Amino acid sequence: MRESIKRIAQQFIITHFPESDIAWLGGSAVYGNLTTESDLDLIIIDETETPRLECFHFLGWKIEAFIYTALSLELEFQTARYKGMPTIIKMCAEGLLIEDKQGDGKELQREARILYEQGPQLWDDDKINAARYQITDFLSDFRSSEDFEESFFILNKLINTLTELILRVEGNWFGEGKWVARNLKSYDKDLSDKLAEYTKTYVKTNDKTELIAFIQSTLDKYGGQLFAGYKGFFF
Repeated sequence: MRESIKRIAQQFIITHFPESDIAWLGGSAVYGNLTTESDLDLIIIDETETPRLECFHFLGWKIEAFIYTALSLELEFQTARYKGMPTIIKMCAEGLLIEDKQGDGKELQREARILYEQGPQLWDDDKINAARYQITDFLSDFRSSEDFEESFFILNKLINTLTELILRVEGNWFGEGKWVARNLKSYDKDLSDKLAEYTKTYVKTNDKTELIAFIQSTLDKYGGQLFAGYKGFFF
């Protein structure tokens, strides 16, 4: 990471959150793969602020500030494990600690690393069956759809739900956006490559045959399609 990026992040903290206790710099800046579209991701612990996401332009950079109190960060950790979305845990675990006034940042970072290694909460049968039902429904819609635009959006939901099932049943993190693809590839590169290959074939040829067969065979590993007898409860 360029030292100049660290200084910009520290100057941002001084300028906008002078009462903050802890701050991490995360994301692309830490991993060394900044692009022209990258922003700087900051996790900020400030007991004088209301927890929120706030975006800034600062010294020529886009900055996403994830602002927490110590309590709200702990709640975020638990919510992340429940939902399988490791964004904040991962940034705290792997980020660069750029402010730690009271010395609590290192302990929070240690906790985040432990939670990240533990992975998300395992899905129970109700969660698995709900995903199987949703995939069955999306697959039926995809199979019968003759409108390419509609099929494209159905397929998006279908692939996303199938990927979540695969990852969560095995105790892996899910994620959002690019991290869904990265986490699936990390877990099973062969499966990820085949899914991408069959999807490309469908988009190029409008032939769904191979893609549908692959999705069905993959779903079979987790109990197969589910419709008759399924019960879901509203909360």
